[in-house]
Amino acid sequence: MTAVSPLLPSQFWSLSIGVYLFLGGLAGGAYVTGAVADFLSVRDPSRREGYLATARWGMVLGVVALAIGGPILLFHLGEPQHVLLFWLFTNFDSWMTIGIWVIVLFMMLSILQALWLGFGADRGFSIPGDVLSSVTEQIDTIADVTRPSESVRRGLNAFGALVGVLLIVYTALLLSASSQVVPMWDATWLPPLFLASGLSMGIAAAVGATTLTKGVTDTGVTMFSVADDVIIVAEMVVIYLLLATLVNGNTTAVETQTYLLTEGNLIFWGGVVAAGLLLPLAISGGLLALEWRYDLHENPRLERLATAGYATKFGFVIFGGLMLRLTIIYAALNMPLFGV
Repeated sequence: MTAVSPLLPSQFWSLSIGVYLFLGGLAGGAYVTGAVADFLSVRDPSRREGYLATARWGMVLGVVALAIGGPILLFHLGEPQHVLLFWLFTNFDSWMTIGIWVIVLFMMLSILQALWLGFGADRGFSIPGDVLSSVTEQIDTIADVTRPSESVRRGLNAFGALVGVLLIVYTALLLSASSQVVPMWDATWLPPLFLASGLSMGIAAAVGATTLTKGVTDTGVTMFSVADDVIIVAEMVVIYLLLATLVNGNTTAVETQTYLLTEGNLIFWGGVVAAGLLLPLAISGGLLALEWRYDLHENPRLERLATAGYATKFGFVIFGGLMLRLTIIYAALNMPLFGV
């Protein structure tokens, strides 16, 4: 019997698939964040404008991230024009087929919500100048004509949030089908890891944009940041359980854990754990102490400091999410196949 070691996933997929996994997770998480903010804008009128800003950013970032990530995936797979015939893909036992439908459905819903939230009679997007006035007027008209009642729109938004969650986790479910060969893609822990990381990145992206454009007072930024902290802690727990599974697994699993401690220590321990998890928690703790001690409404200098702090925290979260996806690819050591 001769051991035959096929190409490692990192050799076959390279950087492009890691970037797609990152953008797909960010897109889904941003939409979910936007949907939650849209709901909160009704429940808490005092922060309505801040929540609506986050809702708009969530939808826009969902569109932009997937508009970039989708083609990366399709061109890597080859013959990207086949996606135009997506309705012919009906093998719903395959996560690849499910993924195609999820991507198309997500893009449609996020475009519609961005249109309805950002344009129309009560335009949410502020577009300065008259250069695009004729175009934006046409978009406003389309938004007003197509916009359903608020109850229907929010119902569609809730459904879109579920699709966003699927967008985050379907790639993990697809990868984990190979968990018997690639221990890093553990079927138990990879889906919740992707879910936690995607939601965290989505909060960081959508709320980070609100932070930069609206500031931190009366915008709900602090509340979303605390929610992000809780998700980060959950993500750390899942990572610990994944590492424990690897160290107690077969030879390839132990080699994977060794890789994370040696060759992959910079990207994993430095990029994921330190920069993407621990540092955001530390920054958040300092900001919460600042807001508890001082009233930012009465101190513009401290408000600017808090704004910069939250923006920095969210930036590290997004960076950590990218490093996690690259780790998932580069640490995907596979078991050798055996043949004659």
